[in-house]
Amino acid sequence: MKSIWRRGGILVLFALFITAGLATAQDDAVQIVGSGIVNPLYEAFQTASGAAINATTSLTGTRGGLDQFCLGQADVATASRPISADENKNCTANSVDYLELLVAHNIIAFIASPNAGVPQCLEQTALNTIFAPSAQLADWNQIDPANVSLPLTVALPPATSATYLVLDELIEGDGLRADAAQLGSDSDVVAAVTQSDGTLGVVSSAVAAAAGDTVRVLDLNAGTGCFAPSADSVEQRLYTAANSLFFYVNRASLTKPGLQDVLNYALGTDAATTISELELTAPTALISETNLQTLAGTGNPRPFSEATSAFNIPGDVSGQVIIAGSAAASEYVKSITDSFTAQYPGVTFDTRTLGQPAGVRRLCNGELDIAITDAPLTDEQAQNCAANNITTLPVSLGSRAVVLVSNVASDFLTCLTTEQLQTTWGAASANTVETWNQVDPAFPEQAMTLFAPNSGASYSDILLDAAILRGDTEQNDDALYRAAATANVEGALTYMSWQQYQSVLGNNQERIQLVAVDAGSGCVTPDVQTIVDGSYALAQPVQLLVNRAALTKVHVQSFLWFVASDDNYGVLDGTGLTGVTFGSLPALRQSLEAAYIEAASAASQPAAEATPEATPSS
Repeated sequence: MKSIWRRGGILVLFALFITAGLATAQDDAVQIVGSGIVNPLYEAFQTASGAAINATTSLTGTRGGLDQFCLGQADVATASRPISADENKNCTANSVDYLELLVAHNIIAFIASPNAGVPQCLEQTALNTIFAPSAQLADWNQIDPANVSLPLTVALPPATSATYLVLDELIEGDGLRADAAQLGSDSDVVAAVTQSDGTLGVVSSAVAAAAGDTVRVLDLNAGTGCFAPSADSVEQRLYTAANSLFFYVNRASLTKPGLQDVLNYALGTDAATTISELELTAPTALISETNLQTLAGTGNPRPFSEATSAFNIPGDVSGQVIIAGSAAASEYVKSITDSFTAQYPGVTFDTRTLGQPAGVRRLCNGELDIAITDAPLTDEQAQNCAANNITTLPVSLGSRAVVLVSNVASDFLTCLTTEQLQTTWGAASANTVETWNQVDPAFPEQAMTLFAPNSGASYSDILLDAAILRGDTEQNDDALYRAAATANVEGALTYMSWQQYQSVLGNNQERIQLVAVDAGSGCVTPDVQTIVDGSYALAQPVQLLVNRAALTKVHVQSFLWFVASDDNYGVLDGTGLTGVTFGSLPALRQSLEAAYIEAASAASQPAAEATPEATPSS
């Protein structure tokens, strides 16, 4: 009898061990749900990482996956779009604390034969005309009469491919044009394009890049200029024919064996190879760093899909915004204030370009809502603001910049010092400095030919600060003309704004070169980076310096929100300012909303007592 109980006890104990083992295995299991595009990427990361992990993936689609994830039924949701505000609310309601990681981009490229005379840049507004289900265009000049007459055919990958799905989301209607050639793969589309000058193909950007010179990758203009497909242009919201791909990870699941290892690989440098093997595009280094900070718990857990701001401009907003300061952004300020009052007539503006010193003095006296500045505040100006308890919020408008363009045969005009610029363009040189060796004895005795805009050009002051420029130049306001004239004359030099130079490049002007400038620290060639960081000497940073106390006024809040809106980016981009990108606007709006909340909180606290304003001795 005892032996029977002993055997029974052993069996029960063994069953308990088995049950405990199964429970542990189930606790360690990692459930991945979500997108049919992103799931294979997770699986590829897991394989490449070599992680010891008990994981299963389920195809639910992005929406279904996020629904399960936010109910606490999965450890990771894969998604082909950011989580929505409603989905985030569901996660919050169910106490699902998660991390958001942008792991890759699914970018499509429009390709044509390198021999075809088709435009380099496609307008996004024309995509529906080309690809909509009812599209019947048969010639490139039907897209734009300026295009060459060339039979148009369209080559597409399979309707089940990730490439096709991105295009389908971009085009209005159900599906794409019926007469398009549906080919077996992106590689087959590349082959079709190389065999026909009039064929427009759609492939992943990774396949387009791998095709090299056998195809021409076209740019896309979504309203902010022409941009090539790349991770950077997608992240800046400048190239819209793409989906970004995400992992949403339940923070509590990070302790499950192997999951952290898979994620470490996915966010590491080796992941780029795995991503490209799936014909996807790795994110930029900036996004990768953001991902690592998120995973480490030192960054924003939701850096890419913060809920849409609660701030809205009231339709009946009213009040007066007082602005003064530098004339550096006068064209932009007039354009944006005119646009604002056209939509919100209850708001008026008192705008005076008195110069930065006068504008900042009024700001520090509490007389202004906003000062326009083109240089950092001096110690005296900062002290005056502090003495009156005036704190400010800087809103960057970018930088104004002037670039010099010379004839390409003039190799001595590849870099000029600021002193040489003064000698070249200063008023004192008129009719006296006429050959280049008079600027510098090391230069050849080459006749000097200068092409300049008319004297009223708003950016000429950047070239020599406030100095008067010489008047014996050939003047023409058309930058394309000045560039062409410079290209035709050895020893010729002209200047223009950075935006005008971009137009010159777009016109494919040959026989010209950019001139670097040496302000004492070596030759610096202008580009967006050197213009924005100030290392290029002929650049002038411009910002709105906002009195934080004014951020409690709804009409001031509304104006700044209008400045930071997507719809008004074209005003900024069209008035000679460089450095504020379309992609940076969401972050600007977030910072504004945070400042509004902070200002309201500060206004509810007892104010500090002001001290007498510091007055310079004279």
